[in-house]
Amino acid sequence: MSGGAGHDRTGASDGAPARGVVVDPERAEVRGSPEAIRAFLAGADEPDPPLLAAGLRAARAPLARFRVSGLKEPLEALVDGHAAVLVLPAGGGETALRACTPSGLLGLLVRAVGLCPRPRAAGGPVVVDVARMARIVTERTAADAGLDERDEERLQAHLDALAGHWRIEGHAPGIGWYLEVLDSELGLWTVEDRPEKHLTLTPTDATAVLDELAALPGHVGLGPQA
Repeated sequence: MSGGAGHDRTGASDGAPARGVVVDPERAEVRGSPEAIRAFLAGADEPDPPLLAAGLRAARAPLARFRVSGLKEPLEALVDGHAAVLVLPAGGGETALRACTPSGLLGLLVRAVGLCPRPRAAGGPVVVDVARMARIVTERTAADAGLDERDEERLQAHLDALAGHWRIEGHAPGIGWYLEVLDSELGLWTVEDRPEKHLTLTPTDATAVLDELAALPGHVGLGPQA
């Protein structure tokens, strides 16, 4: 079934109605209640345009999944070697599946996390205890983080200007990878696991974070690793 030139409330290709699902060909998107979306994906309908059809094939048989946390609403992406679909809240309790190319997914993720140029923070990495990280972020305080005075003051300045804290995880059978970032108006920091339940916070810049984002598909078997 073709979506046509406008929005189309569609049924499954076998003739059984997929009630409540709307096809938006211009956005390469379908949307509806979570129940209607699940019923739609259980079928085999592939509305036009071809990008949407390819994205729905990726949603039905994904080779990898990506999840973004730390935003107002968590996002999920389902990907195969040809296309991807971003799972988005659409308002009114509805869910949208927006199709894109694998390379287009990178742009959507960049916009979702609000990645933009920031100054590169001076100094080297700092190491904090995993148990203290939640307090560092939620209370925006470096006090009692186990840092020396200089590093505590340096981290506190960034926490005072914190714009976001997000994490993108990629998973495929037997493979997992992630990128976690503290985004401050004074600079970006990556957050990485280290032995003995500690985390390393490392100053970085938007170019390095973009390179890491671009490498994520390779880390879950969908392309060359960086």
